[in-house]
Amino acid sequence: MKGADALIARLLSDAAPLLADPDPGADMAVLFPVDMDPVDRHYRYGVAIDAELRLAGVGCDAGGGMLYAADDEADEDGEHETVFTVLEIDATDVGGARALMRLHLPDLGCPAGTLIHWGDDGEDRWDGERWHLDVPRSFEVED
Repeated sequence: MKGADALIARLLSDAAPLLADPDPGADMAVLFPVDMDPVDRHYRYGVAIDAELRLAGVGCDAGGGMLYAADDEADEDGEHETVFTVLEIDATDVGGARALMRLHLPDLGCPAGTLIHWGDDGEDRWDGERWHLDVPRSFEVED
């Protein structure tokens, strides 16, 4: 049993850096043009993207949220339409994280209109067949 315990301890110690959150990096976001439950977002995209980012050493999943229609676009009941479901990314290497997400998001079934935002105005846009890289932001989020 000592041999197995030693092996498990060695494997866990080798994996520890991959499981730790990286040093704070650049904020990025993946915006999916659908209304998606947070649990669905996490298991459909967040888990896989987090694992790939960590394995590549370029960042991690930092949570997510929803982006709603503007106040003046509320329905009669005062409800706002969900415009995007957001996956937040903490990237230690923005270029590497962008490349990795562009590779994996289509395989995970991201819909046409999916956006990757980084920096102040950068955006990569998926049209359902290919990525349009480093295009001007299609909108600005107001706080």
